[in-house]
This record gives sequence, structure tokens and C-alpha cells, in this order.
Amino acid sequence: MATKSRGKVRTILISSPKGGSGKSVLARHLLVSAAQSGLKTLGLDFDRQQTLAKWAARREKTREAFPDFASAPVQPASLQDWRGALTMREGRDLVIMDTPPSVEDHLPAIDGLGLAADLVLVPSVCTQDDVEAVAPWIRALSEKGLRATVILNRANRRTSSFGRMRGTLIKAGQVCPTEIPQLEDIHVPSVKGLTLLDYSKSRGIAPFEEIWAYVRREVGV
Repeated sequence: MATKSRGKVRTILISSPKGGSGKSVLARHLLVSAAQSGLKTLGLDFDRQQTLAKWAARREKTREAFPDFASAPVQPASLQDWRGALTMREGRDLVIMDTPPSVEDHLPAIDGLGLAADLVLVPSVCTQDDVEAVAPWIRALSEKGLRATVILNRANRRTSSFGRMRGTLIKAGQVCPTEIPQLEDIHVPSVKGLTLLDYSKSRGIAPFEEIWAYVRREVGV
């Protein structure tokens, strides 16, 4: 699908103090959602493991054989040169920035990226350990004047702990009305650089479509 820059770039920072929260999963599904909507997108991968950038490289390889899959480019970036990385946003409609979990070790850079972002998304798994780490972080972001939203990941509404964990986070800050459920096959498409959104009949597509609709309204794209 042809894309055209719409003027002001919108920037989303994905940040969580807890490892394994699903930052890269959320980032790649948002990138594909935006690209499928006709937006010129770019991912910036600030994590040294480069999970998002490696996924994008696999996607480009897949697109060589199947070019109908939407382009979702990702550039590796360094927190040591976060200001330089932000210059790569030029000419894009939406930029998704993925960051490492050790936010305490990179606070000046994370703060700078947060100030440059239109919205900070904080994924969190519904466990006591995760919530205890995320709740203070979401409060800290709000105290700095940043717009931040928690997105619950691997959520199971049927468990007794779900409501309690969600309630704790609601008291700390804004929570997205749609959560990412526990899906066994969520990582399978990533082997080829794809997402559940690349398969129209995917069982887990609806939550990501809803999260994209929410994010799109929040940042105005």
C-alpha cells in the first residue's frame, strides 16, 4: 500500500521496568497496524538485544518473496545517542520506540525519549511482581508530566487475581481498556518477521486491532 507523510510525526515510547513484559510484541504489532493503515512508520530499537530490529530484518527477507506484506522498517538505536536517533523520525507519520527493561540504568535517556513522545505505553503482565514494578513507574511518568498508559499482557480475565492486579494499576494511572490475552501462537509468526495481524483469520487478531484503535485515537493519527 502506498504511503504518504501527513506532516507532524507522532511518537510512541514503549517502556517498562520489568523484563518479559511484552514490549517487543506490542511494538511490532503496532508497527504492522500502522503500516496496514497506510502510515509511514519506523521502529527505533534501543534494546541492546535488538529483538525488534532482528524481527524487522526477518520481515524484509519474507517480503522479498511476498511483497504484499506491509513494510515495517526498524532501525537499531543507542540510548547513548538518543538525541541523534530522534532525527531519524523525519518524514514519518508514526515512530515506535522500543527500550530495554533496565530503565533505572538509563533514566536520563528514557526521560528524554519520554519528553519527545506523544504517548508512553507500559506493558505489564498480570502478576504481583510485575505490578509492583510497573505501578511506581507509571506514577513516576505521570509526575514528570508524561502521558502514559498501561497495557496488560498475557491477561486472563477468568482468574481471581486479574481484577485485583488491574485495579492496582488503575489506581496508579491510565490503563488501556483492551488487554493482550494469553495466546499460545503469538510468537509463531515472528519467526518470519510477521505478526498475527498479517493473517486475516488469526484467532488473536481482535485485541491488537482494538489496541491500535485506542492508540491511534490517543496520538491523533
